[in-house]
Amino acid sequence: MRYIKKVHVFTADSAKQLETDVNAFLSKEIDCGFTVVDIQYQAACTHISATQPILIVYTCMLYYSEPEA
Repeated sequence: MRYIKKVHVFTADSAKQLETDVNAFLSKEIDCGFTVVDIQYQAACTHISATQPILIVYTCMLYYSEPEA
Protein backbone atom coordinates (compact mmCIF):
# COMPACT_ATOMS: atom_id res chain seq x y z
CA MET A 1 0.00 0.00 0.00
CA ARG A 2 1.27 3.48 -0.88
CA TYR A 3 0.93 6.45 1.42
CA ILE A 4 0.61 10.11 0.46
CA LYS A 5 2.05 12.87 2.65
CA LYS A 6 -0.27 15.83 3.22
CA VAL A 7 -0.65 18.93 5.38
CA HIS A 8 -3.73 20.52 6.87
CA VAL A 9 -3.57 24.09 8.17
CA PHE A 10 -5.93 25.38 10.84
CA THR A 11 -6.41 29.01 11.88
CA ALA A 12 -8.55 30.46 14.66
CA ASP A 13 -9.11 33.64 16.63
CA SER A 14 -8.85 31.83 19.96
CA ALA A 15 -6.63 29.06 21.29
CA LYS A 16 -9.70 27.15 22.48
CA GLN A 17 -11.29 27.19 19.00
CA LEU A 18 -8.03 25.99 17.45
CA GLU A 19 -7.86 23.18 20.01
CA THR A 20 -11.45 22.16 19.21
CA ASP A 21 -10.82 22.15 15.45
CA VAL A 22 -7.57 20.18 15.67
CA ASN A 23 -9.10 17.65 18.09
CA ALA A 24 -12.06 17.15 15.74
CA PHE A 25 -9.65 16.42 12.87
CA LEU A 26 -7.53 14.08 15.01
CA SER A 27 -10.61 12.15 16.17
CA LYS A 28 -11.02 10.95 12.56
CA GLU A 29 -7.52 9.40 12.50
CA ILE A 30 -8.64 5.79 13.00
CA ASP A 31 -11.73 6.03 10.75
CA CYS A 32 -9.83 7.66 7.86
CA GLY A 33 -6.66 5.62 8.32
CA PHE A 34 -4.19 8.50 8.41
CA THR A 35 -1.12 8.79 10.61
CA VAL A 36 0.08 12.06 12.14
CA VAL A 37 3.76 12.75 11.42
CA ASP A 38 4.17 16.17 13.06
CA ILE A 39 2.18 19.09 14.48
CA GLN A 40 3.42 22.69 14.43
CA TYR A 41 1.67 25.38 16.48
CA GLN A 42 2.13 29.15 16.34
CA ALA A 43 0.48 32.29 17.65
CA ALA A 44 1.01 35.50 15.69
CA CYS A 45 0.24 38.99 16.92
CA THR A 46 -0.33 42.07 14.82
CA HIS A 47 -1.06 45.66 15.73
CA ILE A 48 -2.84 47.47 12.89
CA SER A 49 -3.19 50.95 14.38
CA ALA A 50 -3.50 52.87 17.63
CA THR A 51 -7.31 52.65 17.45
CA GLN A 52 -7.42 48.91 16.76
CA PRO A 53 -6.73 46.26 19.40
CA ILE A 54 -3.91 43.79 19.03
CA LEU A 55 -5.03 40.89 16.86
CA ILE A 56 -3.84 37.40 17.78
CA VAL A 57 -4.18 34.58 15.27
CA TYR A 58 -3.54 30.99 16.30
CA THR A 59 -2.39 28.52 13.66
CA CYS A 60 -1.58 24.87 13.51
CA MET A 61 -0.09 22.86 10.66
CA LEU A 62 -0.68 19.16 10.85
CA TYR A 63 1.62 16.99 8.70
CA TYR A 64 0.22 13.50 8.11
CA SER A 65 0.20 10.55 5.74
CA GLU A 66 -2.80 8.64 4.45
CA PRO A 67 -3.30 5.60 2.25
CA GLU A 68 -3.53 6.32 -1.45
CA ALA A 69 -7.08 5.88 -2.74
